[in-house]
Amino acid sequence: MNNRPRNTVRGIGDREREVLGRAGGDTLGEIDRRMSTGPHAVVKNVATGLLLSERAVAGPRQRLLSTRSEGPRESASFADLLKRHRGRSGLTQQQLADFATLSVRAIRDLESGRVRRPRRESVGLLADALRLRDAERQQLHAAGGSPAHLRDALLGLPASSAPPALPEPPAPPGTLVGREAELQVLLDQVTVYGHRLVSVVGISGIGKTHLVLEAARVLRARGWRVGWHASAGGTRCCGAHPAAGPDPGGPSPSTADPTADLVAAIGERHDLVVIDSGDASGPGGVDVGELLRRCPGLHVVVTGLTPRYLPGERVLPLTAMAVPEEAADHDHVRLAEVESVALFLSHMRRSQPGFRLREDNAHAVVRLCRWLDGVPRALEYAAGWCLVYPPELLLARAGRDFSLLSSPAGCGCQDLLSSVARSVDIVAQSCRSVLAEVADRPHWTVGDLDHLVPDPAAALHALLVHGLVRPAGAHLPERFTALQLVRLLHLRDRTPAAARAC
Repeated sequence: MNNRPRNTVRGIGDREREVLGRAGGDTLGEIDRRMSTGPHAVVKNVATGLLLSERAVAGPRQRLLSTRSEGPRESASFADLLKRHRGRSGLTQQQLADFATLSVRAIRDLESGRVRRPRRESVGLLADALRLRDAERQQLHAAGGSPAHLRDALLGLPASSAPPALPEPPAPPGTLVGREAELQVLLDQVTVYGHRLVSVVGISGIGKTHLVLEAARVLRARGWRVGWHASAGGTRCCGAHPAAGPDPGGPSPSTADPTADLVAAIGERHDLVVIDSGDASGPGGVDVGELLRRCPGLHVVVTGLTPRYLPGERVLPLTAMAVPEEAADHDHVRLAEVESVALFLSHMRRSQPGFRLREDNAHAVVRLCRWLDGVPRALEYAAGWCLVYPPELLLARAGRDFSLLSSPAGCGCQDLLSSVARSVDIVAQSCRSVLAEVADRPHWTVGDLDHLVPDPAAALHALLVHGLVRPAGAHLPERFTALQLVRLLHLRDRTPAAARAC
């Protein structure tokens, strides 16, 4: 047998061992000059499986990470880990960029070490594209400057060393109907414009919680880390399923400063926190301004009856849903597409799956949705009561039977009139005077308020933001009307208790 090939391979191996023993901090160019490696030599080196260039450049630190039997390891840099995982997966930089929806330049910068602390969202995309296991994913996040709880898990620290995280948002109570435009506005405020504080305001039962839960679901699907905090004393959305865990509303205040408890729970673990019923004050109330100051990278979406009036706040007033116009004849297909009617029908079919709009009930459904001003919770309660009273009879009784404005299931939520009373109480005295004056009028203009308040436009704006009045409709431009619930509240307050009990 010819021994020449065998001697050649043995000579290559001896030469590499000699160079590696002296490589230390030598550069690849210096090693190449010492070895005088040409293209053919590189191929022969690869054939021996020694991969001289990689091992020489990486140096002793890389060799400490090369096998699992070498005992304690040093932490690899993000660039080293990324190159190793990409090489193992067999992807080129272009292919990894395509799978992770990043640019090739971003991949090059990360692998060269020019970017030492990549965005957490980018690391998550890379981990998904590389199909990393949980431990590898945590290691990659840690190397990129990940949140403290991931570093603790990587180093094997006990879970008690880190404060408990906020729970994830509860599941939405069903499909969001008729709020597509508002949902897109809320998402754009956070993701496109980058506003750190968005307040979703309106009367209780208008659908604030359902809207922010749907927004949280969408953002989590996009890779955002979203936490949930329900303020003490706040009203939870009917039907919302609590998150898993012993305390779905968030960490219990353990100090005299509930904001400090929330800051500790947020840490670096959340990109966005939803604070539901953020009007709560006293024990359990959160100072949103202080929260934003102490968590510089955090976004907050808060629901409440009124804005927070903080610098940089963006307010999304949630008003009543669109209602159908009065008409002698209705196109049933087009009628079912009106927001309030679509929501009413979705609730009706939960208890009466066979319910359909027909010629004999369409007029009553239209009047009922208009009478309830398209308020989502009022429509939900009305659909529940329709199991007892058909829409025509329910409409006839609603004006005098105030119990129909509460849940037929006795769910513990406050009745709608009490909820509206809280919204009325929270506005300025001048606005309450305006409401008392115009509640019984079918519609009015801002000019009709001149004799009531010094600045009628400002008073009207406040009432619109709080959701207590609304535009009268496209057929009555520049005219406004109070919600039917506001009228009923004033009627109930003027009606003796004995008469209401009859």
